[in-house]
Amino acid sequence: MKNAVYTGQEGFASSLTALQATTAVAWAIAVKRVTPENDELRLRWLPHPNLPAPVRGPSPREIAFWLAAVSPPEEGATPGPTALLLEQSAALLDVQETNHLARLRHHEDRRSYLAAHAGARLILGHIVGRPPNALRFAPSANGKPVLLIDPQEIDFSLSHARGAVAVATARMPIGVDVEPLREVDHLDSMSELVLAAEEQAALRKASEISRSRLFLRYWTLKEALLKAAGLGFAVPPNEVIVDAGPSPTVLAVPPALGSVAQWHLIAPSDT
Repeated sequence: MKNAVYTGQEGFASSLTALQATTAVAWAIAVKRVTPENDELRLRWLPHPNLPAPVRGPSPREIAFWLAAVSPPEEGATPGPTALLLEQSAALLDVQETNHLARLRHHEDRRSYLAAHAGARLILGHIVGRPPNALRFAPSANGKPVLLIDPQEIDFSLSHARGAVAVATARMPIGVDVEPLREVDHLDSMSELVLAAEEQAALRKASEISRSRLFLRYWTLKEALLKAAGLGFAVPPNEVIVDAGPSPTVLAVPPALGSVAQWHLIAPSDT
């Protein structure tokens, strides 16, 4: 790429541990279960998307998950075992991804897009045993990207926001979402669009200092579920009702999303 921001050995995305994530981001994973409900899911938290040896699996009950903070252009991240490098990451993208990256207006958005797509390619490449820059993707009928590999056993989801990215993959329909922790502007009007009536009531009962964090928890849980369903916001998020407590659960979904019993949510227990 000709833009100098994508050359050199500058680190720009550093992996987060579960503990680091609690003060930096809200994140959530949703899966649609294809195994018996009593089979426990296992979350494998990846220390880096470019692991030194191929990843086994994931097993039918395992989720591979990578979460990272993306530094702004003026700062950069220290190159090291937890950081992605700009030039190496940009070299992994295909023509379509590279063109999309170039169309993004803001450097922060470009860096997050690059980190998420490079990270997804590295993780999926290890899982399927193929070079990450050789992987090919296509949109599903509802627009969710699908890895073109036979047999199509692996599902994945990625999320990028300014300052944070997440990638999750499993052998079942999966969705992931991440948002930097922040004060949410126009919280009341946003909650009317995103939350069901009982969720709005729970938000109003929360302390003033925790309301934005609780809203972001609701938001990430719902977006992760809609991504896993492959429908995105074709389904209004306020038609999905969740319990956003320490062990989040799905309480109600519209018929297009199947039954509540099929859905499993994962999010940090500290709300």
